[in-house]
Amino acid sequence: MALTADVLFANPEYLKRITQIGGVVDDAWIAPAMIIAQDKYVQIYLGTKLYETLKTDISGDTLVSPYTTLMDDHVRKVTAWWTCVELIPNLSVQIDNAGLVQRTPSNASPASPQQVSHEANRCRNTAQFYTQQMYRYLCNNTELFPEYSQSDPGDI
Repeated sequence: MALTADVLFANPEYLKRITQIGGVVDDAWIAPAMIIAQDKYVQIYLGTKLYETLKTDISGDTLVSPYTTLMDDHVRKVTAWWTCVELIPNLSVQIDNAGLVQRTPSNASPASPQQVSHEANRCRNTAQFYTQQMYRYLCNNTELFPEYSQSDPGDI
């Protein structure tokens, strides 16, 4: 069985542009955090049907209005900020052949656990704000997104 490619609702460049994640953060660190963010946070608010519709349309390059508006004005921001929440605690820790190791930059000192927690909470607050905006938009425009009110047993 072939593995399917993960569809990302935002890209690393977008994340770096609208969050405090710096441009030198390797994109390979961002993608796993973004997948987790989409699965843990974004899917809950979109629901399984709308979530899968967006992924299918993005991967098939068939995303059209009003779905483009939903993506551009809401879903990408929500995805980026929840990605930030997932990414920040992992930026200085790496698993390699030696086990769990702390990376330390040569010209800076690592942040304290309290600083990491503070930044993650700041991102969480912003993510929650944008999530509520998306939720309100979806509730006020349910006729534009029929998948939003559809579900099967086992769906989110």
